[in-house]
Amino acid sequence: MADGGLPADYASRFCHPTSVDGHFLAFFGLDRVAVMAAGAGSDDEVSRWFLALPSAQAARIGEWNHVAVNLGRPGFPMADRLPVALATTYGHLARRKFDTVFDVLDADESTAPAPHREDQRTHEPHGNEGRP
Repeated sequence: MADGGLPADYASRFCHPTSVDGHFLAFFGLDRVAVMAAGAGSDDEVSRWFLALPSAQAARIGEWNHVAVNLGRPGFPMADRLPVALATTYGHLARRKFDTVFDVLDADESTAPAPHREDQRTHEPHGNEGRP
């Protein structure tokens, strides 16, 4: 987040209680204000901040990792939201079968059109601008 923010389609639901972010925040007892403040730091600073939280103990992180990979499956958070998302936001994917929220997100990202060549040049590391 320190690099200037999120694309508009992500920013509109960032930290919403029913989003993946919202479930993460609730699981670790965080709020949007705290995350936004921490997000102004470097990746290393954010990592240190998070790992210093009382709620970010190794066992709890392990629990989240188990929950996160199962988001959208029956018996896990977002199970009721997955069909709604496929009927609305991800309607272009509705004919396919998905088990988890991340399966849907991966499929959606793989269907996004590739950027034009000139667009790629603007995102290359410094010193490589304009080179093929």
